[in-house]
Amino acid sequence: MHAVCHDVLFSLDLWTQQLWPRLDGASKVAMRGVCSAMRSQVDGSRVEAVTSPASGFSGDDLSRALVRWPRTRHLTLLNVGGSFDLAPLATSSLAGLMSLTVRQAPHAATWDMEFSAGMAATVQGIDISGCTTLSSINCVSSCVQLRCLSMRSCVSSPDLSPLGACSQTLEELWMANNDQIENLDLLKACTGLRKLDIRGLYDLYEGADDLQLTCTQLADPWSVEVEGLVQKLRPTMPIATQLAAVAELLEEVENDCGFAEFAAAGAIPALLRLLGPASSADLMAAAAGALHRMAFLAAEEAENGNFDVTEAGALPALVLLLGQNSLAGVHAPAAIAIRKLANGVQNQTAIVATGAIPPLVELLGHESSAVIAAAARALHNLSSRHAQNKAVISTAVPTLVRLLGHELSADVQMAAAGAQRSLAANHAQNQSAYANAGAIPSLVQLLGSNSLAVVQEAAAGALRDLADNHVQNQADIAAAGAIPALEQLIGPNSSLGVQAAAAGALCNIAVNHAANKTSILALVQLLAPDSSADVQVAAADALCSMAAKHAQN
Repeated sequence: MHAVCHDVLFSLDLWTQQLWPRLDGASKVAMRGVCSAMRSQVDGSRVEAVTSPASGFSGDDLSRALVRWPRTRHLTLLNVGGSFDLAPLATSSLAGLMSLTVRQAPHAATWDMEFSAGMAATVQGIDISGCTTLSSINCVSSCVQLRCLSMRSCVSSPDLSPLGACSQTLEELWMANNDQIENLDLLKACTGLRKLDIRGLYDLYEGADDLQLTCTQLADPWSVEVEGLVQKLRPTMPIATQLAAVAELLEEVENDCGFAEFAAAGAIPALLRLLGPASSADLMAAAAGALHRMAFLAAEEAENGNFDVTEAGALPALVLLLGQNSLAGVHAPAAIAIRKLANGVQNQTAIVATGAIPPLVELLGHESSAVIAAAARALHNLSSRHAQNKAVISTAVPTLVRLLGHELSADVQMAAAGAQRSLAANHAQNQSAYANAGAIPSLVQLLGSNSLAVVQEAAAGALRDLADNHVQNQADIAAAGAIPALEQLIGPNSSLGVQAAAAGALCNIAVNHAANKTSILALVQLLAPDSSADVQVAAADALCSMAAKHAQN
């Protein structure tokens, strides 16, 4: 309770100092009352933790606040913009401070810090990880009691000579991914060093080898420093560093270094932060691509699918990327990620509830074929075996039918036909909607020899689901000339996948429809031993349909 009250009071102190000139008389009286009431609950001699507001502060604000709380033992300073913010530390009357944590603001200028004699005499732990524009660690040269220093991912970190002053007390040194460190010779004087983390510093492997006699826990430079890598994704890092970190993260995850380990270290929220408007187009695309790949890996590793990614808030961020205002290059990765996430009823429902359908349908009109195909496949997965989603996504039917046109790429045609198949399966309303939108002639045309085999297979599959238990569609499909075209596709020149899809379409066209019960000879040939099991089953089902309630057959 004391620490919580103190944190709130410290923030109130800073904010009150900044806002006081703008407050009217009544507000000033109320603010004094709040601060007085809270101070009465706090014994200054027992205060331990102080955290500055995440919104930042000025040096004057910090100076006045620290005067009020001179016995602070643990100090955290956030959003540091430069040396002027930390100037009060050099003259502070703090005596008894044990730990200091500093996090710099995005795009902070080059900065340094200095401790007062009182602070330097007692501080035992300093954490400056992620402070990329820190010019030196000279402040530790007066810290005679320093036991732990964390300076991971400090891109501008200098040499280690200031550690000489605490060579007899230093026990832990964390400096993974600190690329500017050139050698470890100065650490040989640190006789008390027990933990040394130099993961990611591959050039220092031999130097680390010499320290093994004194370090009981020495991290292999070639091992993955997960937390340090995730820290490189922080908003305070240069864009080039963030891009490199995203690429390295993907590489490590692909090499089976553990999706769960990266997720536990906060990789997903860190990637989500990179989707914000402050990131460049390249960085947003890289982050969306990383989320897509991590979603796929989560689906493989977790029995509950992509629960970690979904719970971390990926869906709203990915849906945001689908919008018209998103930067170029992020639409396709975001749509692919959503497709991977839509691997179960729970996720399918959550994605649609988040508002993914309108922007996905909008992307079907995108100028890029890759984006169109990605959006169509996302709609395919979202509607698969989900009756409620099929009804919601039915608004995309006319657009998906237009995408079957020959002027578009084969990949778009295949994706559109696949989405149509998923939307029409076991859904009479969508079956009729597709027929009314003119899908049948377009699909029959795609069965021709000018289409690629993958497009023929997708078109035959779509016709199969349009004809399933739909008498009117059966008649319309036959009238459009589908039966002769499908008979051609079950011939020996077609792939096994095309043969199976064509046989399945002929089966559904013929069910309870006497006029369509033809194609017997061609189907019998598919029962030959050299046909695959899937083809034989599809052919047998089709023959069964053609024989049912048809005496002549």
